[in-house]
Amino acid sequence: FSFFSLLSNGQETFPVNGVATEFKPFYAFINAHIINAENEIKNGILLIQDGIILEADTAIEIPKSAIIYDLDGDYIYPSFIDLNSNYGLPKPSERESSYRPQYESKKIGAFHWNQAIHPEIIAVDNFQNNNETAKDLRSIGFGTVLTHQRNGIVRGTGGLVLLSDKKEHQNILIKNASAHYSFRKGNSSQKYPTSLMGSIALLKQTYLDADWYRQGVEDFNYSYEAFNSQQDLPQIFEITDAYDISRVFKIADEFEIDYILKGNGDEYKQIKNINETNFSFILPLSFPKSYDISNPEYSKNITLEQLKHWELAPFNPIILAQNSISFCFTSSDLKKRSDFLENLRKSVSHGLDKSLALAALTTVPASYLSI
Repeated sequence: FSFFSLLSNGQETFPVNGVATEFKPFYAFINAHIINAENEIKNGILLIQDGIILEADTAIEIPKSAIIYDLDGDYIYPSFIDLNSNYGLPKPSERESSYRPQYESKKIGAFHWNQAIHPEIIAVDNFQNNNETAKDLRSIGFGTVLTHQRNGIVRGTGGLVLLSDKKEHQNILIKNASAHYSFRKGNSSQKYPTSLMGSIALLKQTYLDADWYRQGVEDFNYSYEAFNSQQDLPQIFEITDAYDISRVFKIADEFEIDYILKGNGDEYKQIKNINETNFSFILPLSFPKSYDISNPEYSKNITLEQLKHWELAPFNPIILAQNSISFCFTSSDLKKRSDFLENLRKSVSHGLDKSLALAALTTVPASYLSI
């Protein structure tokens, strides 16, 4: 199989080491089996110039100067898009430990009073290529990822980046592509919040305070400035279990927000509630392994809920599809990236239509970001 990441080349900001040229040749891939989310083209031709697909069809007039590759029936797929990644970003620092409780923020500057609220973070400000990780992701079909700092309740913006071996300047496609949230406080060492209820209260208070700030106050606050500027971006909320869906919905309903939920793979438990929310989902394909029940001492500790999840997890995508719930896939949450394609095929074998599976990796995530 051939996976192609479309690299749109803009004006370079670095000097050319050698003779500069504006020559942009045509590339024609002939006798190709071209697959996309809408249809497939057998014995097709794919014509590319400057990283952009110009045409894909069975009968195309190929320019005489084109560089031609005969694929002899090999497949061309569109590369996949992952909307839940921390690719190329440094790991958050460890939470500070102290024998005394910390009540005030240690962050210096005109920022939010709670360290778990940091919308001012722009992920790509700290982006750096990771060639080894990029190669692993490309090996399972991904060419583009939405990367963000997976830390805190209000996490700042995510950036859309390519997984190519080009420079960072050429791999960053969109600086501020999305805004990100969760109920987990991350590495904040402040005492508050200490519970799920506290996280919900803190997030709701942030919305109220940001609205108050928007109306005009004397004090300047970087966090509220950033928070308010991000409300027109796609809003992505990471949850840890299906029962968070109704909690997020109450916030969405109160503040009129259209969230995209990064799910946990057990959304089938809350289908009725999901149908009332109109949420879209980013689904992991992380399925539990079979339990070893040969040892009676071990097997008696396996709960019915665990066994039911092992049985139903591969059906999660088809259950959502049957209920007309929009979703795309992510490779996150997997212990081994090599399991991704295997689990994707497992979902297809459990009833998910192949065209829906491909759309969930290409056109659907693109539509979520309006790209």
